[in-house]
Amino acid sequence: MLKFYIYISLLLIIIILLFKCFYLDLYSPKKVKTIALITILVMGLRYAALLILFLVSNIKYLYLLKPLFFMNLIGVPLIILIVLYIFMKGHIINFSCIFIALGISIILYVSIMLKCTCFLQNSSNIGYTMIFAQDTYIYWVYIGINTITLFLAISFINKTYINRIGMSIVILASIATIIEYIVWIAGIVLIAENIIGDMLWIIALIYALNRVKKKA
Repeated sequence: MLKFYIYISLLLIIIILLFKCFYLDLYSPKKVKTIALITILVMGLRYAALLILFLVSNIKYLYLLKPLFFMNLIGVPLIILIVLYIFMKGHIINFSCIFIALGISIILYVSIMLKCTCFLQNSSNIGYTMIFAQDTYIYWVYIGINTITLFLAISFINKTYINRIGMSIVILASIATIIEYIVWIAGIVLIAENIIGDMLWIIALIYALNRVKKKA
């Protein structure tokens, strides 16, 4: 029962955080606003799917949520690029590269959705979740992205032009995501779905948007 309350509490917190992101994005510079809005919508669709999987008991049409359920595979890498761009103040990452990464991510994501089979899994008292049981390399690629981000953040955190608080959040989010997925792959399920890393990345995005927002 404790897992039930922890999971629903985290879901609600993340949904509130996404609304906060949306509000802050209204005051973001034009350059950041569009890509941040796309990212917020992508993550919003994922959490709409998670909420439906939590609330609905009839399994009949739940598989149709597959394209939405795994959208953190696009959303989190986009958050990483946005926050690194902001925290590094334009050094290293060219903003146009984020849109190129978005295009590549969409193509790869559509390919994964078409080629890879996922399975619905019932998590006792916490609704359903989805897993790529036969394509675990997808999770390892995701772990790899977070690992690269972790080392990049550690390498640059002491540079004079870096926002150190922001980069510290990036390090924390990367570590949490890596641990969360490795533990899950090892068969240790703490809660129904891996959402703690998502939450920390969304917090990183909130902090980043706060740093660049224009006064109302």
